[in-house]
Amino acid sequence: MTTVQTNNQSQSNTSEQWFDDLVATLRTHQLMIETQTANEDTRTIYNILMGGNPLYVAHLSRSVSQRQIISSILWDYLKTIKDIKPQKLAFDYNDSEVLVWAQIDEHDEQLEKQLYLAEAAINAKYHQYGFDMTSMIVESCDNVTIPNHYKPYVS
Repeated sequence: MTTVQTNNQSQSNTSEQWFDDLVATLRTHQLMIETQTANEDTRTIYNILMGGNPLYVAHLSRSVSQRQIISSILWDYLKTIKDIKPQKLAFDYNDSEVLVWAQIDEHDEQLEKQLYLAEAAINAKYHQYGFDMTSMIVESCDNVTIPNHYKPYVS
C-alpha cells in the first residue's frame, strides 16, 4: 500500500469515527431529552436548534465561539507571562479584541517589552480567528487606576 493510500484510508477512518461519535452523541442527547434527564443547557440548545430561528442559532453560535476564543486567549496570555509579574493586571473584551491593562514599576522597560511580546504572540496566533489583543501599560508613577470596565486579575 502506498503512503497516499494509507493517508486516504487513515483520513477516511478518522472521518467515519468522527461521524459515528457525532451520531452517538446526538442519540444520547435525544434519549436524555425524551427521558427528561438532560441538563438545562442541553435542553436549551436543542430547543433553539429545533425552533428553526437561524438568526438566534447564529447569535448563540457566535456567543459560544467568542467565549471559547477569549478563554483560550486569556489562558495562553497568562501562561506566557507566568514568570513576570506586573503590579496590577486587568482585562476587558469586546467583539473582536481582548484588552489588557497592566501597571508596572517606573522605568521597567524589560517588563514592558515582555508584555508587548506576549501581546504579539497572542495576536500572531488568534488574529486568524478575528481576535486581537491590545495592551495599555502604565507605570506606577502615573497614578492611574484600573478603568471601571476592566476586571482585575488576581492570581
